[in-house]
Amino acid sequence: MFVFFNVCIPLAFGRTIVAAKRLNDQVIQVNEGLKNKNALYRVFFAESRRPKIVADCDGIIIDFNRRAKEVFFLNENIKSSDVSIRELFSELSEESLNSGHQIISHENTYQRVVKLLIPDAQSYVYEFVDCTQEKRLQGHLTELENQNKRLRYIDSQTNLPNKEWFELQCSKLITKSGRDFYVVVAQSESTDYLRLKHGDEVVKQFLVSSYNRLKKNSLNPCLIASISLNQLVFILPGKFSHNLSNILSELKNALDREYVSQGVRSQQSFKFGVASFPEHSKLSGELVSFANESLKFVSNNQVFSLYDAENSEDFVEQHEISILLDEAISQSELDIHFQPKVDSSGKCVGLEALARWNSRLLGHVSPAKFIPIAEEYRMISRLTDLVVQKVCAAIANWREQDMPLPTVAINISFLDFSQPDFISKLVKHLADFSVKPTQIELELTESCLESDVVDSLKIIEELQSWGFKVSVDDFGVGYSSITRLAYYPIKKLKLDRTLIRQVHLSNRQYNLVKGIHRICEELDISCVVEGVEIQEQLNSLIKIGFSEFQGFYFSKPLSKASYEQQLRENNGVFVSSSLASRL
Repeated sequence: MFVFFNVCIPLAFGRTIVAAKRLNDQVIQVNEGLKNKNALYRVFFAESRRPKIVADCDGIIIDFNRRAKEVFFLNENIKSSDVSIRELFSELSEESLNSGHQIISHENTYQRVVKLLIPDAQSYVYEFVDCTQEKRLQGHLTELENQNKRLRYIDSQTNLPNKEWFELQCSKLITKSGRDFYVVVAQSESTDYLRLKHGDEVVKQFLVSSYNRLKKNSLNPCLIASISLNQLVFILPGKFSHNLSNILSELKNALDREYVSQGVRSQQSFKFGVASFPEHSKLSGELVSFANESLKFVSNNQVFSLYDAENSEDFVEQHEISILLDEAISQSELDIHFQPKVDSSGKCVGLEALARWNSRLLGHVSPAKFIPIAEEYRMISRLTDLVVQKVCAAIANWREQDMPLPTVAINISFLDFSQPDFISKLVKHLADFSVKPTQIELELTESCLESDVVDSLKIIEELQSWGFKVSVDDFGVGYSSITRLAYYPIKKLKLDRTLIRQVHLSNRQYNLVKGIHRICEELDISCVVEGVEIQEQLNSLIKIGFSEFQGFYFSKPLSKASYEQQLRENNGVFVSSSLASRL
């Protein structure tokens, strides 16, 4: 009994106390867990800023938070009324929800719905996110994309179907039909003249009129499209193979008739380049390219030229040169040579920067070859950028060496002049080397003046406001008109070598050059004569009154190092041996 009362009972009592304490700890822990769950419930459900609805496995709504009540105007009675969530949101799809989420429309909104499982309760939470603005933005973007797709196939200048549209339709024709046909490119030979005389708007209207004439023609040319401001492309069926020349002559007669637009009356002269499917190619893009290429071989007494691969060798050569030229410009492999402009004594008064290309694969390539290729393949602006950068680098180097800093002339093409960022790029290049605009002369081709008069005048005035000297290069070539200079604030003119070639032999040429000099004096325009090669030419030009010259008689174009050497050795005088003996 002693053991029972003194050992067993106290031991049992102690164990009871320990068990009670453990039970109390578990109750506290469970209460704390419930408290935490309640806090989580408030944060993630009851007080969530997103609408949330709880439904059982059958989709019956059993609970929803305050935000859901506000957004979807829910009544508390729904929780006990066996209402299915699909009664409220009929677009809900289990398949879509199980794959991640679903976007549904509700009233005037779009909701992104996510379905989440609550494991312990065997129920689901439907979480809603308002994505109305996102959906509307997506709709706008889709509309813009569709609009861009439509615009993609329309020429922005004429609103006619463009080359991309034609090639797409031609490809479909090849796939579906497979019958022989001709791709014909019609090119107006009058466009350049019309643009110079009447501007781009008239040219555009004439092209649209040409398009309409083809559309209405009884020969029914198909898939007519515009591929440039002076070219249309269309398809003729292969059945015309035996009388293709007569068919194209008839189309030419229709296209060449008089046009009237904006009060302007004019006739055009069209020629045709032709490529045949499948003889020449089975690809629409190549057929257009081959037809376009064959235009180069239409003689004056012909209406059209059919593509001939042998005639295309020159074209292939040009294309290969263009690839190498593109790489050379990208790698800054072209050099700059400088040809002095001098007074009658041979003293240097300025320089002209000229691009030179010594290709690693082709050797020396004449500027007469690579400059036209650069223009045709739209690389001329990049080439001009490179020339400007190298000229600025040379001027900066001469400044560091305390050498004379004559004005350096840079040739600017029509394509350069028509770039919207032309002036901003030019100024940036000069700023990179701390070169002043007054140290640069821009020699514009006459085509720069033959474009839109208002735009050309505005650009020239802006260039001069920066401090650039602006001159006209190669005057006497093309549609030269001395009266045109009266409309522009040009202060300098360079006479082309063709004007002075026979000045010492021909009274007619002498008087012509003398007349130009007199008019320039009256307009306060100074003249530079290029192409001076012999003493007799120089004598005649000095007699007329010219004072600035350029040509092989004084110096050929020199590399930077050769120019610097001659400058040091001859104290800035560049003369031929015959002139030197007279000085």
